[in-house]
Amino acid sequence: MKSYLFTFLFLISILTIYAQVNQEIGLVYSKNTQNLTNQYVGLYSAKSNIEKSQDLNNVRTHDGKSKVTLEKRRRDSLINVWTQESETFYIIMDSIGDFNKYNLAVYKAYNKYGIMDDLGNVVVEANSYNYAIENDGYVLLMDNKNQPTSLFCYNTKKREGYLLPSVIQFNSEATHYGKVMLPRANGLLVTYPNNTSNVLIYDLNAQKIQDTFDKETFLKTLQKNDIIEIYNRNLQVKIDKNWYELGEGIGGGIHPIFYNNMLYGFLNSYNGKVFSSDYYSYFGAFCNGKFQIIENEKQFWMNLDGLKFKENTNEGGVYTGNSTFEEVNNIEYKILQEIDGNKVLVLGDKQLPILDDFLKLSSH
Repeated sequence: MKSYLFTFLFLISILTIYAQVNQEIGLVYSKNTQNLTNQYVGLYSAKSNIEKSQDLNNVRTHDGKSKVTLEKRRRDSLINVWTQESETFYIIMDSIGDFNKYNLAVYKAYNKYGIMDDLGNVVVEANSYNYAIENDGYVLLMDNKNQPTSLFCYNTKKREGYLLPSVIQFNSEATHYGKVMLPRANGLLVTYPNNTSNVLIYDLNAQKIQDTFDKETFLKTLQKNDIIEIYNRNLQVKIDKNWYELGEGIGGGIHPIFYNNMLYGFLNSYNGKVFSSDYYSYFGAFCNGKFQIIENEKQFWMNLDGLKFKENTNEGGVYTGNSTFEEVNNIEYKILQEIDGNKVLVLGDKQLPILDDFLKLSSH
């Protein structure tokens, strides 16, 4: 009986110990599990924070690159806009001469000549005339350099132009104006038409051919003063052994003389001296104490004493404006002006800042 009781008590003790052991094992397991869970949550949270940080950096980097890209696109767009607009300021022409004090110059486009002001405004279109000369504020546009049949005069001071009358109104036998000399400040223009025994002297201010002089009365005076030996009933002058036609005076006492409608030379009616055309090819109108002369195909200026000069003051004056014409390529020019210390493109009443200034202004 005692032995059963002992066995029963022993089993109870064993079961009690087993239960306690299981309880402790459970507590340990539960505690370890919670620690692992906390560690996992911590690691996950840290990973999330790292990923968020990386995402934020990526966003910032992307935003920076986007900003640079957008700025480059904006700059490229502005450059494109400026380039397209600047091309509307270009002037198609071959070349342009010096501007005078009236801000006008002769320009050439497609081998034709016209007149332009310093803002690029066309005054006379370059579409009809193949040659041009300018002097003392007058521009002459001609259809041909050597044998012109059409002359257009433009007075740059008055800003008006007109077509000269046909040469046949001067002489019905003439077919062209011949050699055209420079217009002078007094408004006189001298040309040497063909098939005639006279020069054409045109008054550019009065817009008419200069009235002919009383040749017979003039020849009587010359003979009386021993400037010439004799003249005949045809009002021809005898020089040496030949008879010559005396032409209109071009000023300074100089008269051309002709033989069979060919220029022979020039008579100085003050002293009787004859300038041979073999040496003095042409005389222009006398003005301000000088003639324009062509000597051996070269231009000079000569005073009444026979002194020669290579240069003469052009009464058209010197340009004092603000425009500079720059060649863009072989057929285009642009005009630059300095306004308030900054260079700008100009054309007529339009203005455009140069590219650098345009970009600076557009960034504000």
